[in-house]
Amino acid sequence: MENILLAAKLRTSSGKGVARQLRMKGRVPGVFYLKNEENIPFDVERYDLLKLLRARPSLINLEIGDQDPRECVFREMQLDPVNEEILHIDLMGFKRGQKLTITVPVRLIGVPKGVKNEGGILQHGTTELEIECMPRHIPSSINLDVSELIIGDAIHIGDLDYPNFKFFADEQVVVAMVSEPALLKEDIEEEEEEEGDEEATESSEEETDKG
Repeated sequence: MENILLAAKLRTSSGKGVARQLRMKGRVPGVFYLKNEENIPFDVERYDLLKLLRARPSLINLEIGDQDPRECVFREMQLDPVNEEILHIDLMGFKRGQKLTITVPVRLIGVPKGVKNEGGILQHGTTELEIECMPRHIPSSINLDVSELIIGDAIHIGDLDYPNFKFFADEQVVVAMVSEPALLKEDIEEEEEEEGDEEATESSEEETDKG
């Protein structure tokens, strides 16, 4: 479990104008919040934030000014819909011994046999999952080995063996699956339609002959 320091400055003013000025200076506004405590506004260097995001830490030590570091996790990150610039971040603190509910990305590892040998298509059922766990068990991602999957195989929530996690999705939710090639499915559907048309034509001819 990685734990990386993020240096920040206490933000004493707020509003769209202030946030815009900060971003022009290469800084990103944010808010730290902890249950039953007052929220703390801050801002960080964009470069430091991007560096931290690339490291994909499980936990963050947020150091605001000369205050003691606060352990926290990413709760939300707002992006510009056009250029995907980071507009704002929310960091959620926690207390020792307290379970956290967070969303983590799903990574599929390997090339399925159904893709490599049968021309199937690997499909992501979901790219992230909401879990509850202790801070020390927070993963940077949930990695699933899909190399043994063949066409028709799927991995469901109920198949995941993570005793330290509680998953909030239904056990039948598909996380990953290997499906038939799209062209093959279209060919099969076309053949079924043609067979249906032929049967209908033969039936119609038989009725005509009887008449």
